[in-house]
Amino acid sequence: MKRYISAIFCALLAMVTLSSCLEHGFEELDVYSGADITGVQAVYYRYKGDNTHAINGEPQVIQVTLSRSNQVIDNEVGTISVTARPASNFPAAQLPNLSAENLVVALNISTAAVIAPIEGSPKLGVPADWSKPNRYRVTAADGTTKDWTVTVTLVK
Repeated sequence: MKRYISAIFCALLAMVTLSSCLEHGFEELDVYSGADITGVQAVYYRYKGDNTHAINGEPQVIQVTLSRSNQVIDNEVGTISVTARPASNFPAAQLPNLSAENLVVALNISTAAVIAPIEGSPKLGVPADWSKPNRYRVTAADGTTKDWTVTVTLVK
């Protein structure tokens, strides 16, 4: 019984001493207004390897980074385009399977912003069809939104 009373007393003491009464005097933090795509971080190609995972027996997924060049960003219009091509270490056996219809794209966006696909565009970070321009909406921390068109051109 004495242990229970001590435990309850310690819990109450912790609640009182670890809570805060501060309601003002906090530093005002910046609210970011940027709703931009600042660049194409990477373009990848994924394929299933010959090996399987020892634990679940699933095929190994191999991701190869493609070389990027000719990145053009137009902040006024909301467009970004980039050219991707296989790097020198790209597996020759996978070259026939490489197409703009199964690329993975990663984008950099403004600080504290979020990005979402619009108009039927694919989610970012998963293999998708980049044979056509795709549209995304970037929402800044202050609620400002801007629609962007992203174009990836694959050169083999």
